[in-house]
Amino acid sequence: MQDSSKLVRNKTADGDPFKTITASQHAIHNKTTVNQVNADSTVYHEVHADPVSHSTSSLNEQTGLMNSTVQTKSVNFFGSHELKVIHNGPQSLNRNTPDWIFPLLLLILASFAWLRAYYHKYFAQIVSAFFNTNLTNQVVRDENILVQRASILLNIVFTLVAALLLYFISIHFRWQMLGTGYGFSRYIFMALLISAVYAMKFMILKICGYLFKTEKEMAAYIFNIFLINNMLGILLVPAVALLAFSSVMNPAWIIYFSIFLAGSGFLYRVTRGIAIGFSSPVFSPYYLFLYLCTLEFAPLAVLVKILTGSN
Repeated sequence: MQDSSKLVRNKTADGDPFKTITASQHAIHNKTTVNQVNADSTVYHEVHADPVSHSTSSLNEQTGLMNSTVQTKSVNFFGSHELKVIHNGPQSLNRNTPDWIFPLLLLILASFAWLRAYYHKYFAQIVSAFFNTNLTNQVVRDENILVQRASILLNIVFTLVAALLLYFISIHFRWQMLGTGYGFSRYIFMALLISAVYAMKFMILKICGYLFKTEKEMAAYIFNIFLINNMLGILLVPAVALLAFSSVMNPAWIIYFSIFLAGSGFLYRVTRGIAIGFSSPVFSPYYLFLYLCTLEFAPLAVLVKILTGSN
């Protein structure tokens, strides 16, 4: 009986010339190979494609979860503030403050802080001497070097502050000062002018004390001059800061208040000078009047004339 399957002969690698395989076996072998290839492709697809889609879907789910759970909530911190709103938008600052004023004020404040830290006791003693005449006389008699150092630094601060005040006054009243302009050169001129006036006054008072044999009285008066100037330098710092940066207060009010403080300090200094003169055994009302007219009122009038004469 003849077999229904077809005989297939193949040459093998081990030298056998032929190998008999039925057609049905050959078909089954090919089908198995194809299935293995398809299976491998399916596995490759599952391994290399499905993780990406799986991670993408997982990321979308996480993003959706975050969007559904995280909500932005704005908090108004100024809802219960007592200040009333005046303007609906930002307001432009029309004041023109030079850039060098801010570092100058920082230098002045740093000087006060340094005195407060390293000369605390003597700084407090100087402030107390401003209100107590007996303490002033005691400081002059002791000739404390540390107090003198603190006073010298405070005098430098007074010169810087007073020059800055004069600068703002000259800008406010539009003083036309030839050769100085309206910038830092004008401020330097004011500082040099104040330093020259007080240096000259110091030299004249020393010479007068030597000529009239009143060295002690002149030393006490010189100390009172610089003591009052020191306090004026401290009190005028807020005024010059407001003149530089305040856009709310009227500059004219600050200037007039500063002039009032300076005038009060001047009168207080003259009053103390008269009291020192009366305490001297060689006191003469005539010489006191001559001194006040020559070294107090006349230099002040000349200074005002120099600053306002060119208007």
